[in-house]
Amino acid sequence: MTAVMPEREVHIEGVISSMRDLAARLSEIQGLRVEIIGGNILVSPTPSFKHGKIVLQLIRQLDPQLPADRMPQPSYSVESVEDDEDYCSPDLMIVPEELGDEEGWLAPADIVDMAVEVVSKGNVPADTTLKPRAYARWGIPIYLMIDPRNGDIVLYSDPVDGRYRGRHDYTFGDTVTLPAPLAGISIESKEFPRYGG
Repeated sequence: MTAVMPEREVHIEGVISSMRDLAARLSEIQGLRVEIIGGNILVSPTPSFKHGKIVLQLIRQLDPQLPADRMPQPSYSVESVEDDEDYCSPDLMIVPEELGDEEGWLAPADIVDMAVEVVSKGNVPADTTLKPRAYARWGIPIYLMIDPRNGDIVLYSDPVDGRYRGRHDYTFGDTVTLPAPLAGISIESKEFPRYGG
């Protein structure tokens, strides 16, 4: 099988038994991040330094404000409640601390308090359209989307019937105040870097 990605052709040998199997093989290729949303495999490059800096700033701000039984986690994925093969890998999730003692890498959606995506230049539709829909359908209480292209922040909350009913728009420099289940926690965005060009 051959998978074609921007500026790159990848050959995969052997039998592919499922979408998850194909995703696992693709994720072994250095520099690629792989997710399955709506039965489609999404492949994106490793995030940029500015992207990573925002995630690190979020971890540093959130960790001391979270209850003792919650943690910010940048390396787990969240499992779809709709399809056994679908999963997303947010840039950051807030999950129970005890999850770190479990085997595996997929967090059930019903234990995720918040998913955060920093919009990547090469993955805009996934972060701005596909993921808000998926996270709402999966019942994740808060979706925070940070867009360094233009300095926008969108806070989605209150998922009902597969849609977020709450939406608050911010710009870099604003203080973002989170709703339940993370009520009382705030994020300062004035130091978030923007993408150049």
